[in-house]
Parts: sequence; structure tokens; C-alpha cells
Amino acid sequence: MSSSDLAETRRALRREWLIARIVVIGGFVIAIAAGAWFGVIVPDVIRPRQEHAALVNRITNLLNAEAKICTMALASAKNFGIVPQYGQLATAKLGLTRVQGRYLCIATTSAAKYVLAVDLVCRELKNPRCTSLYNVMQADGTLLYQRQS
Repeated sequence: MSSSDLAETRRALRREWLIARIVVIGGFVIAIAAGAWFGVIVPDVIRPRQEHAALVNRITNLLNAEAKICTMALASAKNFGIVPQYGQLATAKLGLTRVQGRYLCIATTSAAKYVLAVDLVCRELKNPRCTSLYNVMQADGTLLYQRQS
């Protein structure tokens, strides 16, 4: 081998080693970046979305439960003949009272507004016996019905 061939071979080997170092170091950089992306950044983006979806689902379930309680209270008031059959819920949201397990619902007709106080006796809302009508008042405070304890 001549000295020019040896110098050319050394330059070629330097280029190959430089390229190998670039590939190895670049691979490590890409692996670290991918680990940071999928280990830190993406979970911080996905987790709030999942928490938000779970919260929306929980709120929807609670609103459905509130509507079901008020609907059963209104049905009881209609069955007792206190509220006319054409009475409707003004809102499906429950009002809180100072008594644990007692909630308020508002029903309305074209002529009057009613406040229904209902006791939640058990947690199984599919059972109509889980709600017990406590009293019914008109919006002006006139007591129309009071359950005898």
C-alpha cells in the first residue's frame, strides 16, 4: 500500500466513524425524545381528557338521578290528588333541605307552583318505594299535604 492509499483509507475510516457516531448519538437523542414525549407529555395531555370525560359522566348520572327522584315525587303527588294530572316539573334539579335525605322539587301548572318535599328512603332509584312524599306546599307557603309520621 502506498502512502496516498493509506491516507485515503484513513479519511474514509474517519468519515465512517463520524457517521457511526452521528447515528448512535442521534439514535440516543431520538430515544430520549420519544421517551419524554410518550412518558411525560402525552400522559399529561390524555389524563385531563379522561378525567374530564369521567367527570362529565358522573355529573350526567347525578342529574339523571335527580330527575328520577323529582319525577317519582311528582307522580306520588299526582296519585294523592294534590297536584293536578297536567302538572309538570319546573326543573329536574333537587333542592337541599336541612334534613338529611330530604330534597325539594318544584312542579308547576299554568295556575300554580308547587314545592314537593320528598324523603329518599333507600338508594335503589328504580324502586318507587325508595321515595316518600313528605309534604307539598304552594309557592306562597300554603301547606297542601303533610305526611303523618
